[in-house]
Amino acid sequence: MYRIKLLIIVLFTFLLFSPLSIQAQDNTAHEWKNYGLEYRTYRVTLVPGLSSNGIDAVDYASKYSFNLLGGYHGALHEGFEFGTLMNANKYYASGVQLAGIANYSGEHTLGLQFAGIGNYSGNSMQGIQIAGIGNWASSDIQGLQMSGIFNLSGGDIQGLQSAGVFNIAKNDIQGLLVSGVGNISGGNIQGLLLSGFANIAQEDMQGIITSAGLNYSKSFQGISLSSVNISQKFQGIQLGIANIVDEGQGIQAGLVNYANEFEGLPVGLISYYRNGRKNLDLWTTETGFTNVGIKLGTEQVYNMLSVGFNPLLKRDVWQIGWSIGRLHEYEKYDLYSDFSYFKINEGGWTKDVNSMFKYRLLFSKEVNEDFKFYGGPTVNMLISSLEESDDYAPYRLFDINAKGRQYVFWIGATLGIELF
Repeated sequence: MYRIKLLIIVLFTFLLFSPLSIQAQDNTAHEWKNYGLEYRTYRVTLVPGLSSNGIDAVDYASKYSFNLLGGYHGALHEGFEFGTLMNANKYYASGVQLAGIANYSGEHTLGLQFAGIGNYSGNSMQGIQIAGIGNWASSDIQGLQMSGIFNLSGGDIQGLQSAGVFNIAKNDIQGLLVSGVGNISGGNIQGLLLSGFANIAQEDMQGIITSAGLNYSKSFQGISLSSVNISQKFQGIQLGIANIVDEGQGIQAGLVNYANEFEGLPVGLISYYRNGRKNLDLWTTETGFTNVGIKLGTEQVYNMLSVGFNPLLKRDVWQIGWSIGRLHEYEKYDLYSDFSYFKINEGGWTKDVNSMFKYRLLFSKEVNEDFKFYGGPTVNMLISSLEESDDYAPYRLFDINAKGRQYVFWIGATLGIELF
Protein backbone atom coordinates (compact mmCIF):
# COMPACT_ATOMS: atom_id res chain seq x y z
CA MET A 1 0.00 0.00 0.00
CA TYR A 2 2.86 2.41 0.86
CA ARG A 3 4.58 1.76 -2.49
CA ILE A 4 1.33 2.36 -4.36
CA LYS A 5 0.85 5.70 -2.59
CA LEU A 6 4.45 6.67 -3.35
CA LEU A 7 3.99 5.80 -7.02
CA ILE A 8 0.82 7.89 -7.18
CA ILE A 9 2.65 10.89 -5.66
CA VAL A 10 5.53 10.54 -8.11
CA LEU A 11 3.23 10.22 -11.14
CA PHE A 12 1.09 13.16 -10.02
CA THR A 13 4.14 15.37 -9.55
CA PHE A 14 5.53 14.28 -12.91
CA LEU A 15 2.29 15.31 -14.59
CA LEU A 16 2.36 18.56 -12.65
CA PHE A 17 5.83 19.51 -13.79
CA SER A 18 5.83 17.87 -17.22
CA PRO A 19 4.57 21.00 -19.08
CA LEU A 20 7.46 22.93 -17.58
CA SER A 21 9.90 20.19 -18.52
CA ILE A 22 8.61 19.97 -22.10
CA GLN A 23 8.98 23.72 -22.49
CA ALA A 24 12.55 23.57 -21.20
CA GLN A 25 13.38 20.69 -23.53
CA ASP A 26 12.00 22.56 -26.51
CA ASN A 27 14.22 25.51 -25.67
CA THR A 28 17.31 23.20 -25.57
CA ALA A 29 16.52 20.88 -28.48
CA HIS A 30 20.16 20.81 -29.60
CA GLU A 31 21.85 21.77 -26.37
CA TRP A 32 24.57 19.14 -26.89
CA LYS A 33 25.88 21.24 -29.79
CA ASN A 34 26.55 24.10 -27.37
CA TYR A 35 29.05 21.87 -25.58
CA GLY A 36 30.70 20.73 -28.80
CA LEU A 37 29.46 17.18 -28.41
CA GLU A 38 28.68 14.53 -30.98
CA TYR A 39 25.29 12.80 -30.87
CA ARG A 40 24.53 9.09 -30.91
CA THR A 41 21.13 7.66 -30.15
CA TYR A 42 22.41 4.66 -28.18
CA ARG A 43 25.35 3.88 -25.97
CA VAL A 44 26.32 0.85 -23.88
CA THR A 45 29.00 0.97 -21.19
CA LEU A 46 30.61 -1.63 -18.96
CA VAL A 47 32.71 0.76 -16.87
CA PRO A 48 33.95 4.29 -17.66
CA GLY A 49 36.35 4.01 -20.60
CA LEU A 50 34.84 0.77 -21.89
CA SER A 51 31.80 1.80 -23.88
CA SER A 52 30.33 1.83 -27.35
CA ASN A 53 31.75 5.36 -27.62
CA GLY A 54 35.21 4.14 -26.68
CA ILE A 55 37.47 6.11 -24.40
CA ASP A 56 36.03 9.40 -25.75
CA ALA A 57 32.58 8.88 -24.19
CA VAL A 58 32.66 12.38 -22.60
CA ASP A 59 32.56 13.82 -26.14
CA TYR A 60 29.15 12.30 -26.91
CA ALA A 61 25.52 12.91 -26.02
CA SER A 62 23.00 10.12 -26.31
CA LYS A 63 19.30 9.53 -26.04
CA TYR A 64 19.47 6.00 -24.60
CA SER A 65 22.22 4.92 -22.26
CA PHE A 66 22.81 1.55 -20.57
CA ASN A 67 25.63 1.27 -18.05
CA LEU A 68 26.16 -2.33 -17.03
CA LEU A 69 28.18 -1.18 -14.02
CA GLY A 70 28.76 2.52 -14.41
CA GLY A 71 29.29 5.09 -17.13
CA TYR A 72 30.81 8.55 -17.55
CA HIS A 73 29.58 10.39 -20.64
CA GLY A 74 29.13 13.85 -22.10
CA ALA A 75 25.35 14.21 -21.69
CA LEU A 76 22.02 12.45 -21.61
CA HIS A 77 19.76 14.32 -24.02
CA GLU A 78 16.00 13.92 -23.58
CA GLY A 79 16.24 10.21 -23.08
CA PHE A 80 16.61 7.29 -20.68
CA GLU A 81 19.65 6.08 -18.77
CA PHE A 82 20.05 3.01 -16.61
CA GLY A 83 23.04 1.98 -14.50
CA THR A 84 23.33 -0.88 -12.06
CA LEU A 85 25.74 1.25 -10.02
CA MET A 86 26.18 4.79 -11.41
CA ASN A 87 25.18 7.17 -14.20
CA ALA A 88 27.50 10.14 -14.72
CA ASN A 89 27.36 12.92 -17.31
CA LYS A 90 30.04 15.58 -17.56
CA TYR A 91 27.71 18.33 -18.78
CA TYR A 92 23.99 17.71 -18.31
CA ALA A 93 21.26 15.10 -18.04
CA SER A 94 17.70 15.48 -19.31
CA GLY A 95 15.18 12.68 -19.22
CA VAL A 96 14.99 9.70 -16.87
CA GLN A 97 17.91 8.25 -14.91
CA LEU A 98 17.85 5.07 -12.81
CA ALA A 99 20.89 3.98 -10.81
CA GLY A 100 21.60 1.50 -8.07
CA ILE A 101 23.95 3.93 -6.30
CA ALA A 102 24.07 7.43 -7.82
CA ASN A 103 23.27 9.80 -10.67
CA TYR A 104 25.71 12.61 -11.46
CA SER A 105 25.39 15.63 -13.76
CA GLY A 106 28.24 18.14 -14.00
CA GLU A 107 26.00 21.02 -15.06
CA HIS A 108 22.20 21.00 -14.86
CA THR A 109 19.62 18.24 -14.55
CA LEU A 110 16.14 18.12 -16.05
CA GLY A 111 13.77 15.21 -15.58
CA LEU A 112 13.52 12.22 -13.27
CA GLN A 113 16.31 10.72 -11.19
CA PHE A 114 16.12 7.60 -9.03
CA ALA A 115 19.15 6.42 -7.06
CA GLY A 116 19.80 4.03 -4.21
CA ILE A 117 22.18 6.50 -2.53
CA GLY A 118 22.24 9.95 -4.10
CA ASN A 119 21.64 12.35 -6.97
CA TYR A 120 23.99 15.26 -7.77
CA SER A 121 23.60 18.19 -10.14
CA GLY A 122 26.54 20.56 -10.60
CA ASN A 123 24.22 23.45 -11.33
CA SER A 124 20.41 23.60 -11.23
CA MET A 125 18.01 20.70 -10.92
CA GLN A 126 14.47 20.64 -12.25
CA GLY A 127 12.12 17.68 -12.02
CA ILE A 128 11.90 14.72 -9.65
CA GLN A 129 14.69 13.27 -7.54
CA ILE A 130 14.37 10.25 -5.28
CA ALA A 131 17.38 8.94 -3.37
CA GLY A 132 18.05 6.65 -0.46
CA ILE A 133 20.45 9.12 1.18
CA GLY A 134 20.48 12.54 -0.45
CA ASN A 135 19.94 14.96 -3.33
CA TRP A 136 22.40 17.78 -3.99
CA ALA A 137 22.29 20.65 -6.49
CA SER A 138 24.93 23.40 -6.60
CA SER A 139 22.31 25.93 -7.72
CA ASP A 140 18.50 26.02 -7.73
CA ILE A 141 16.18 23.08 -7.19
CA GLN A 142 12.65 22.99 -8.55
CA GLY A 143 10.34 20.01 -8.38
CA LEU A 144 9.94 17.04 -6.10
CA GLN A 145 12.71 15.64 -3.94
CA MET A 146 12.56 12.67 -1.61
CA SER A 147 15.53 11.33 0.29
CA GLY A 148 16.37 9.30 3.35
CA ILE A 149 18.68 11.94 4.82
CA PHE A 150 19.02 15.30 3.03
CA ASN A 151 18.23 17.67 0.17
CA LEU A 152 20.83 20.37 -0.49
CA SER A 153 20.78 23.40 -2.77
CA GLY A 154 23.40 26.06 -3.46
CA GLY A 155 20.58 28.35 -4.60
CA ASP A 156 16.82 28.26 -4.08
CA ILE A 157 14.60 25.30 -3.29
CA GLN A 158 11.08 25.29 -4.70
CA GLY A 159 8.54 22.48 -4.73
CA LEU A 160 7.80 19.43 -2.62
CA GLN A 161 10.62 18.09 -0.48
CA SER A 162 10.80 15.27 2.00
CA ALA A 163 13.96 14.27 3.85
CA GLY A 164 14.63 12.03 6.80
CA VAL A 165 16.97 14.59 8.36
CA PHE A 166 17.08 18.04 6.71
CA ASN A 167 16.45 20.32 3.72
CA ILE A 168 19.03 23.08 3.27
CA ALA A 169 19.17 25.96 0.77
CA LYS A 170 21.80 28.68 0.44
CA ASN A 171 19.07 31.09 -0.61
CA ASP A 172 15.25 30.75 -0.46
CA ILE A 173 13.05 27.77 0.35
CA GLN A 174 9.50 27.68 -0.98
CA GLY A 175 6.87 24.97 -1.08
CA LEU A 176 5.91 21.95 1.01
CA LEU A 177 8.84 20.71 3.05
CA VAL A 178 8.94 17.77 5.44
CA SER A 179 12.05 16.76 7.37
CA GLY A 180 12.91 14.68 10.39
CA VAL A 181 15.25 17.30 11.88
CA GLY A 182 15.18 20.67 10.13
CA ASN A 183 14.58 23.00 7.21
CA ILE A 184 17.33 25.63 6.92
CA SER A 185 17.65 28.58 4.55
CA GLY A 186 20.20 31.33 4.10
CA GLY A 187 17.40 33.43 2.64
CA ASN A 188 13.63 33.28 3.03
CA ILE A 189 11.36 30.34 3.87
CA GLN A 190 7.83 30.30 2.54
CA GLY A 191 5.14 27.62 2.47
CA LEU A 192 4.06 24.71 4.61
CA LEU A 193 6.98 23.38 6.61
CA LEU A 194 7.04 20.39 8.95
CA SER A 195 10.19 19.39 10.80
CA GLY A 196 11.07 17.27 13.79
CA PHE A 197 13.33 19.89 15.38
CA ALA A 198 13.83 23.25 13.65
CA ASN A 199 12.92 25.63 10.83
CA ILE A 200 15.57 28.34 10.45
CA ALA A 201 15.65 31.28 8.01
CA GLN A 202 18.29 34.02 8.06
CA GLU A 203 15.80 36.35 6.41
CA ASP A 204 11.99 36.06 6.38
CA MET A 205 9.70 33.14 7.17
CA GLN A 206 6.15 33.03 5.88
CA GLY A 207 3.40 30.43 5.93
CA ILE A 208 2.44 27.62 8.29
CA ILE A 209 5.54 26.44 10.09
CA THR A 210 5.72 23.69 12.68
CA SER A 211 8.58 21.97 14.50
CA ALA A 212 9.17 20.28 17.83
CA GLY A 213 12.11 22.49 18.83
CA LEU A 214 12.65 25.90 17.19
CA ASN A 215 11.28 28.23 14.53
CA TYR A 216 13.67 31.14 13.93
CA SER A 217 13.63 33.95 11.37
CA LYS A 218 14.48 37.60 10.92
CA SER A 219 10.78 38.25 10.39
CA PHE A 220 7.73 36.01 10.35
CA GLN A 221 4.22 36.15 8.90
CA GLY A 222 1.72 33.36 9.34
CA ILE A 223 1.26 30.56 11.87
CA SER A 224 4.26 29.29 13.79
CA LEU A 225 4.02 26.23 16.05
CA SER A 226 7.10 25.12 17.96
CA SER A 227 8.48 24.75 21.45
CA VAL A 228 10.35 28.02 20.89
CA ASN A 229 9.41 30.68 18.30
CA ILE A 230 11.92 33.51 17.79
CA SER A 231 11.70 36.43 15.34
CA GLN A 232 12.82 40.03 15.19
CA LYS A 233 9.50 41.01 13.61
CA PHE A 234 6.36 38.94 13.82
CA GLN A 235 2.83 39.14 12.46
CA GLY A 236 0.37 36.29 12.86
CA ILE A 237 0.01 33.50 15.39
CA GLN A 238 2.71 31.96 17.54
CA LEU A 239 2.02 28.83 19.58
CA GLY A 240 4.75 27.38 21.76
CA ILE A 241 6.32 27.03 25.16
CA ALA A 242 8.20 30.30 24.59
CA ASN A 243 7.47 33.03 22.02
CA ILE A 244 10.14 35.72 21.71
CA VAL A 245 10.05 38.70 19.33
CA ASP A 246 11.37 42.23 19.13
CA GLU A 247 8.27 43.68 17.45
CA GLY A 248 5.08 41.66 17.23
CA GLN A 249 1.46 41.89 16.14
CA GLY A 250 -1.15 39.14 16.40
CA ILE A 251 -1.56 36.28 18.87
CA GLN A 252 1.05 34.79 21.15
CA ALA A 253 0.08 31.68 23.12
CA GLY A 254 2.66 29.97 25.32
CA LEU A 255 3.97 29.54 28.82
CA VAL A 256 6.23 32.56 28.25
CA ASN A 257 5.60 35.41 25.78
CA TYR A 258 8.11 38.23 25.38
CA ALA A 259 8.49 41.28 23.16
CA ASN A 260 9.89 44.77 23.26
CA GLU A 261 6.78 45.97 21.43
CA PHE A 262 3.62 43.93 20.98
CA GLU A 263 0.04 44.56 19.86
CA GLY A 264 -2.54 41.84 19.95
CA LEU A 265 -3.69 38.96 22.12
CA PRO A 266 -1.30 37.41 24.65
CA VAL A 267 -2.22 34.05 26.19
CA GLY A 268 0.40 32.81 28.63
CA LEU A 269 1.44 32.24 32.19
CA ILE A 270 3.91 35.10 31.73
CA SER A 271 3.37 37.63 28.94
CA TYR A 272 6.00 40.31 29.40
CA TYR A 273 6.15 43.26 27.01
CA ARG A 274 8.34 46.30 27.54
CA ASN A 275 5.62 48.52 26.09
CA GLY A 276 2.90 46.70 28.03
CA ARG A 277 1.42 46.70 31.53
CA LYS A 278 3.17 45.61 34.73
CA ASN A 279 0.70 45.75 37.61
CA LEU A 280 0.37 44.35 41.11
CA ASP A 281 -3.20 43.51 42.13
CA LEU A 282 -4.62 42.97 45.63
CA TRP A 283 -8.23 41.84 46.06
CA THR A 284 -10.69 39.92 48.18
CA THR A 285 -13.93 38.10 47.43
CA GLU A 286 -17.10 36.84 49.11
CA THR A 287 -15.41 33.44 49.58
CA GLY A 288 -12.95 34.98 52.04
CA PHE A 289 -9.87 34.48 49.86
CA THR A 290 -7.38 37.35 49.92
CA ASN A 291 -5.26 37.38 46.75
CA VAL A 292 -2.20 39.01 45.28
CA GLY A 293 -1.48 38.82 41.56
CA ILE A 294 0.98 40.02 38.93
CA LYS A 295 -0.83 41.39 35.88
CA LEU A 296 1.19 41.45 32.63
CA GLY A 297 0.42 41.82 28.95
CA THR A 298 -0.62 44.70 26.71
CA GLU A 299 -2.60 47.66 27.97
CA GLN A 300 -5.77 46.20 26.48
CA VAL A 301 -5.32 42.44 27.06
CA TYR A 302 -3.65 40.95 30.12
CA ASN A 303 -2.70 37.68 31.80
CA MET A 304 -2.39 37.40 35.58
CA LEU A 305 -0.79 34.87 37.92
CA SER A 306 -2.04 34.99 41.49
CA VAL A 307 -1.90 33.30 44.86
CA GLY A 308 -4.50 33.56 47.64
CA PHE A 309 -5.17 32.49 51.21
CA ASN A 310 -8.44 32.13 53.12
CA PRO A 311 -8.06 33.50 56.68
CA LEU A 312 -11.75 32.90 57.50
CA LEU A 313 -11.38 29.12 57.57
CA LYS A 314 -9.80 27.40 60.58
CA ARG A 315 -7.40 25.35 58.46
CA ASP A 316 -4.74 25.92 55.85
CA VAL A 317 -6.58 26.62 52.57
CA TRP A 318 -4.83 28.40 49.71
CA GLN A 319 -5.14 28.78 45.96
CA ILE A 320 -3.16 29.62 42.86
CA GLY A 321 -4.83 31.19 39.85
CA TRP A 322 -4.46 32.31 36.26
CA SER A 323 -6.56 34.96 34.54
CA ILE A 324 -6.98 36.39 31.08
CA GLY A 325 -8.91 39.58 30.58
CA ARG A 326 -9.48 42.78 28.69
CA LEU A 327 -9.63 46.45 29.57
CA HIS A 328 -12.53 48.57 28.22
CA GLU A 329 -11.83 52.29 28.58
CA TYR A 330 -14.59 54.86 28.98
CA GLU A 331 -14.60 58.57 29.66
CA LYS A 332 -15.22 58.44 33.43
CA TYR A 333 -14.24 54.90 34.36
CA ASP A 334 -12.64 51.71 33.09
CA LEU A 335 -14.18 48.26 32.90
CA TYR A 336 -12.27 45.00 33.32
CA SER A 337 -13.76 41.72 32.16
CA ASP A 338 -11.77 38.57 32.76
CA PHE A 339 -11.96 34.82 33.15
CA SER A 340 -10.03 33.07 35.95
CA TYR A 341 -9.13 29.55 36.98
CA PHE A 342 -8.12 28.74 40.58
CA LYS A 343 -6.64 25.53 41.94
CA ILE A 344 -7.64 25.27 45.61
CA ASN A 345 -5.40 23.33 47.97
CA GLU A 346 -6.08 21.96 51.45
CA GLY A 347 -2.79 22.06 53.38
CA GLY A 348 -0.28 20.80 50.82
CA TRP A 349 -0.88 20.36 47.13
CA THR A 350 -4.28 18.72 46.63
CA LYS A 351 -4.21 16.06 43.92
CA ASP A 352 -7.98 15.56 43.85
CA VAL A 353 -10.21 17.75 41.72
CA ASN A 354 -10.73 20.98 43.65
CA SER A 355 -11.05 23.97 41.30
CA MET A 356 -12.97 27.21 40.90
CA PHE A 357 -13.83 29.01 37.67
CA LYS A 358 -14.70 32.68 37.87
CA TYR A 359 -15.90 35.38 35.47
CA ARG A 360 -15.43 38.93 36.77
CA LEU A 361 -16.92 42.22 35.57
CA LEU A 362 -15.02 44.96 37.41
CA PHE A 363 -15.61 48.70 37.33
CA SER A 364 -12.42 50.64 38.08
CA LYS A 365 -11.46 54.23 38.79
CA GLU A 366 -7.97 55.64 38.41
CA VAL A 367 -6.82 57.78 41.34
CA ASN A 368 -3.42 58.47 39.75
CA GLU A 369 -1.12 56.74 37.27
CA ASP A 370 0.07 54.33 39.97
CA PHE A 371 -3.20 53.48 41.71
CA LYS A 372 -6.65 52.18 40.76
CA PHE A 373 -9.44 50.69 42.81
CA TYR A 374 -12.07 48.37 41.38
CA GLY A 375 -15.04 46.24 42.26
CA GLY A 376 -17.88 44.35 40.66
CA PRO A 377 -19.93 41.15 40.39
CA THR A 378 -18.60 37.68 39.63
CA VAL A 379 -20.10 34.45 38.34
CA ASN A 380 -18.59 31.39 40.04
CA MET A 381 -18.49 27.64 39.51
CA LEU A 382 -16.83 25.22 41.93
CA ILE A 383 -15.91 21.69 40.86
CA SER A 384 -14.67 19.49 43.70
CA SER A 385 -14.48 15.91 44.91
CA LEU A 386 -13.56 16.99 48.48
CA GLU A 387 -16.02 17.16 51.37
CA GLU A 388 -14.12 20.16 52.74
CA SER A 389 -15.21 22.23 49.73
CA ASP A 390 -18.69 22.66 51.25
CA ASP A 391 -17.60 25.82 53.05
CA TYR A 392 -15.92 27.54 50.08
CA ALA A 393 -19.17 29.03 48.74
CA PRO A 394 -21.24 31.36 50.98
CA TYR A 395 -24.45 30.07 49.39
CA ARG A 396 -25.64 28.05 46.39
CA LEU A 397 -27.78 28.93 43.40
CA PHE A 398 -27.28 25.44 42.00
CA ASP A 399 -25.69 22.38 43.57
CA ILE A 400 -25.23 19.31 41.37
CA ASN A 401 -23.58 16.01 42.29
CA ALA A 402 -22.39 13.72 39.50
CA LYS A 403 -19.85 10.90 39.42
CA GLY A 404 -18.39 11.75 42.82
CA ARG A 405 -17.98 15.44 42.07
CA GLN A 406 -19.86 18.48 43.31
CA TYR A 407 -20.74 21.32 40.96
CA VAL A 408 -21.71 24.53 42.77
CA PHE A 409 -22.83 27.81 41.18
CA TRP A 410 -23.28 31.23 42.81
CA ILE A 411 -23.00 34.97 42.20
CA GLY A 412 -20.33 36.83 44.17
CA ALA A 413 -18.34 40.04 44.27
CA THR A 414 -14.73 41.27 44.11
CA LEU A 415 -13.15 44.36 45.63
CA GLY A 416 -9.51 45.28 45.03
CA ILE A 417 -6.78 47.70 43.99
CA GLU A 418 -4.28 47.85 41.14
CA LEU A 419 -0.82 49.33 41.67
CA PHE A 420 1.81 50.77 39.29
